[in-house]
Amino acid sequence: MAKLPLPTRDDLDVEGQEIYDKLIGPRDGLSGMYRTLLNHPQLARHVGELGTYLRYESELAGDIRELGILATARALGAAFVWEKHIAPAERAGLPNSVIAQVLEGDIASASMKRLYLYTWQVAEDVVHHRSIAQHTQDCLVDEIGIQAFLDLVMACGMYRMISTIVFSFDVPLPEAGEPPF
Repeated sequence: MAKLPLPTRDDLDVEGQEIYDKLIGPRDGLSGMYRTLLNHPQLARHVGELGTYLRYESELAGDIRELGILATARALGAAFVWEKHIAPAERAGLPNSVIAQVLEGDIASASMKRLYLYTWQVAEDVVHHRSIAQHTQDCLVDEIGIQAFLDLVMACGMYRMISTIVFSFDVPLPEAGEPPF
């Protein structure tokens, strides 16, 4: 199993500590994913800047963003990402019934509002490197606008990338216990 150290703030040089402080900014703390990236502070800074924009500054409504992230995590089997985003999804107002359906992973039999189904479909397309259907794109652009649509696609891609770090270096789950899937 490949693992990298999980540096703490005290393990970093002055520049690394500044990056650590900037990363922690709006976040509840730095998880194993960001701590893994802090083995390369400049890379962590760039990833963190994109993550900060997508989670805290983008045009995308919180429930749609978190649904996209959870659907990406489910499609990838990325338990770490799933666990990190259950609480933000709940805070953003994503209904528990929608979260439960995504956890089941069966988009074909899902029963939720159209906007949520299309959001889930975008995450599936991003994960599987498929072109987004024109109808799905048109419906989402009509509902949320083109900038928010692009933010959604990038959020799904960002969490696909984050999952790469988590899987590649066996980053431990943020919560003790059994993975959700």
